[in-house]
Amino acid sequence: MRVLRSAAGIALLLSPMAAAHAQAVIRGTVTTQGNGAPIPATVAIQTMGLSSIATEQGRYSLTIPAGRATGQQVVVTARFIGYTPLSKTITLTNTAQTLDFELKSDPFRLNEVVVTGTADGQSVKKLPFSVARVSSEQLSNVPATSPVAALAGKVAGARVALGVGNPGAAPAIRLRGSTNLGVGGSSPLIIVDGVITRFSLADIDAQDIESIEVLKGAAASAFYGSDAANGVLSITTKRGKDVKDGQTRVSVRSEFGSSGINKWVPLNEFHNFTLNPDGSILTNANGARPLDGIIADNPYPTTGEGRYRNQLKEWLTGGEFYSNNVQVGYRRGGTNLNSSFTSDHNAGVIPFRSGQFRQSARANVDQQINSKTDFGTSVTYSINRNDYDPNDSQGWFALLQAPPDIDLTRPNGANDPIEFNPVLPSWAANARGNPLYGLKNQGLEIRRERFLGSANLRYRPTDWLRLEGSYGTDRSNTGSQSYNFKGFLNSSGLPTDGSLALGSGVNVAENIQGNVIATKLFFGNLQSTTRATYLLEKQTNSSLSASGSVLTVVGVPDLDVVDPLNNAVGSSRTTRNAQNYFISQAFDFKDKYVADFLVRRDASSLFGSATRWASFYRMSGSWRWNEDLKIPGVQEGRLRASRGTAGLRPGFFDQYETYSVSQGQISKAQLGNKNLKPATQTEDEYGLNVTFLDKFDAELVYAARKTEDAFLSIPLSLAQSGGFTSQVQNAATVSAKTWEFSLQTRLYDGKDVSYSVGLTGDRTRQRIDKLGRAPFRVNAGGQSQNVFFYKEGEALGIIYGKKWLRSMDEVAQQGLDANLYTVNSDGYVVLKSRLGTGSEAPVAFKDAKGSDQVVIGDVNPDFSFGFTQNLRFKNLSVYALIDGVKGGDLYNFTKQWMYQDGRHGTQGQGNRPEADRRPLAWYSGGLYDGLNANSHFVENGGYARLRELSVAYQFTPNLLRKVGISGLSNGFKFSVVGRNLLTWTNYTGFDPEATSGGDFNFRIDGFRYPNFRTVTAMIDVSF
Repeated sequence: MRVLRSAAGIALLLSPMAAAHAQAVIRGTVTTQGNGAPIPATVAIQTMGLSSIATEQGRYSLTIPAGRATGQQVVVTARFIGYTPLSKTITLTNTAQTLDFELKSDPFRLNEVVVTGTADGQSVKKLPFSVARVSSEQLSNVPATSPVAALAGKVAGARVALGVGNPGAAPAIRLRGSTNLGVGGSSPLIIVDGVITRFSLADIDAQDIESIEVLKGAAASAFYGSDAANGVLSITTKRGKDVKDGQTRVSVRSEFGSSGINKWVPLNEFHNFTLNPDGSILTNANGARPLDGIIADNPYPTTGEGRYRNQLKEWLTGGEFYSNNVQVGYRRGGTNLNSSFTSDHNAGVIPFRSGQFRQSARANVDQQINSKTDFGTSVTYSINRNDYDPNDSQGWFALLQAPPDIDLTRPNGANDPIEFNPVLPSWAANARGNPLYGLKNQGLEIRRERFLGSANLRYRPTDWLRLEGSYGTDRSNTGSQSYNFKGFLNSSGLPTDGSLALGSGVNVAENIQGNVIATKLFFGNLQSTTRATYLLEKQTNSSLSASGSVLTVVGVPDLDVVDPLNNAVGSSRTTRNAQNYFISQAFDFKDKYVADFLVRRDASSLFGSATRWASFYRMSGSWRWNEDLKIPGVQEGRLRASRGTAGLRPGFFDQYETYSVSQGQISKAQLGNKNLKPATQTEDEYGLNVTFLDKFDAELVYAARKTEDAFLSIPLSLAQSGGFTSQVQNAATVSAKTWEFSLQTRLYDGKDVSYSVGLTGDRTRQRIDKLGRAPFRVNAGGQSQNVFFYKEGEALGIIYGKKWLRSMDEVAQQGLDANLYTVNSDGYVVLKSRLGTGSEAPVAFKDAKGSDQVVIGDVNPDFSFGFTQNLRFKNLSVYALIDGVKGGDLYNFTKQWMYQDGRHGTQGQGNRPEADRRPLAWYSGGLYDGLNANSHFVENGGYARLRELSVAYQFTPNLLRKVGISGLSNGFKFSVVGRNLLTWTNYTGFDPEATSGGDFNFRIDGFRYPNFRTVTAMIDVSF
């Protein structure tokens, strides 16, 4: 009996300990509301840092560690993409409990949380300002070549264009209107996994992206202060959080295809040389070609050595395109891991060039250390190699201008001893020679290594307070080598001593940030979120260059073989520092009234020494009016308004005196400005959001912005400035007004069939309100491309030049004698006395002041648009994106230059009625007009483009099991993918999606490499 009593006593003593160490378990199912289908949702207790992912059958189990269940109440939330999150309150006890969830469909993802520009994340349906979000699902159908390209047609107010189609070229992007007068100065601030990046996004693999959040103006981007007037793109990469606990998921995507030119321009197939009896071109004893009149109406031969060739079609062939991506996701307990590796290649179409090769690797890890602390890190490394400058167009342009009746392989005949001889026959010579010699023999290597890394630590001392610290770095190491071997032939065919040019750059950007975030519920219905942040930024750019024009050894591309008397060395180093802090406060009352306030102070070494600090602010609010009005058929309604300020930082050299060195002489150039301050944009934004009939989600936004103290280079009087020629000042004001509209629909959503449509549209009008100097022309980045004009009171993007008279009514309006003029067969007014002669030329309009420089075009479109469609029939799906612009002028500088060499198709007159044929000089002299801007080359730049198309078939696990490969794959999808397949346009050039300097205010087609049409086959396999 004593033994039994002792055992019982021990049991009594141990029972409290056992109870104390028992684990509370919450189990249940997650299903859809209505049909009860299971959902593999994430179930979490956010305040305790605990979560679990339900199985395919919708069952979940959430275990609370021993000692943490003390009878307190907690909120358990179930979430899944495409469904409204559901939260339930439960009292934790050391027993097993059952908690089931039924989630309601949320096809427009109004409950998704936006974190960019907010105090601590805010659901889409309550945002008081515009933040567009593009998810990985929207990006997966047709993987983009870069994160920026992925936004095309998907975000209202975002204009995206690949103005240069070279492999590796970065797209241009502008959010709403322009903020300054600099060419290419409207690029937004880019943030990748918390790292503020200053370098090319061409290194970031779009297949790694989980989401892109877009802040389009100061009303939202005031959060980022003096660096964000152009808006913000915040990119979050995949982190493996949707992988089930204890599982590893592997997915492989492989894509292979080819690229080609989408559209060819007409080339001249006629000439005005004397013909032999057999139709070949006569060459006299001096090697010259006698002329046969002044009209190019004799056809080139179709056979023989001197046959007609379209040199572009002859040499530009389909380029190889492939991309291979592997993603590995892992989750176990408090550890999340997602890693990837990508290898891709875009060959382009230029002969003898391999194009771009890119390899990138990424690893993201999130680790819960304990219930109050977690840690995360992200690392991306990439190598980008190219043997053709992504911003170059010389090979392309020279082929376009090459004579059509010579074989560029042996241009001086079959016995020409030099392959691709740079010297063309005397009758065919032009300033560009044979482009294939340089493409074949000139060595060019461009290499860029990129490392992006970030680490963040979060600590929650209480359920309402969170402390965060983060560090991010972006490092870009660049290298280039251009090599002409000793004996390389010059344009005269003479051997040179060769040349070598090397360049390298080391660019490092770092940011350190600390946050204190307090979230508290007051009075049971007022949610308060307060955030205080300190941010420190540093950027260092170093470069080194060395070159030599005399090589002493053959075949050795090394500086050691450069003649020391014929070399040059240069270097530079710049450093930028900034520190910023801000406080934001958000209130959410009854889940339907939201107010948001922010104040920020910035200091930057880029500001003048006398104006180191600047302030920015935001105030915004939203009202979920349908919560009060309860309109039938309306599921969600929101009115919102916001005012915010954001800035632009000056360039590094703008505050300093600069000097130029030429032939050993030092000359003064720019006068420094110690009072230079950031340009400040103030934006008012108003928005209406409505979700109705369970099928439609619409948004209408109006934004008015004004950027004051914009930077402008002011010419100076040499006497007053002490010999300096210019100074950068805060001397301009630029304004813009934008309307944006978007509509997302799910027209039908059944078990076997679904169909959804998305529409985006925007219209922006912008003007120069203040210009602190006389009106002036602006060069868009190339020879004679100064067709644009800045003038106070006028819109940005105005083209000035000569406007040719087109009718006799215009002749009368100009006060000219109508008896002296006529309209020729091309529709232009010319002098009767010159009609049909080599001096035939158009007549220019003159304004009241007698000037022939007038407005001839406006690049601003009536509106931009994007249209997406998703159709699914059982396992077959079709996705398409069409985007473009309505209206807006485009200057066809390529065509104008082609007129000089007689290469454009309109110059050939052989297919026109004889009475309508115009002299060759009418085009190469009159309309060409010495490359001066004129109305003949201003065209409607509107277009609609089938930018993305995917036709895919999904092999389900059940189908895979039927064919006996269930052990190999959990999913298999085969797709045929097209990019830039079709373009509908009246523009006569290669590609209407043309910009210069990455700036939409400079729509000029300056013989730039056009966008390709790419067709590929793609497979997706998951394990």
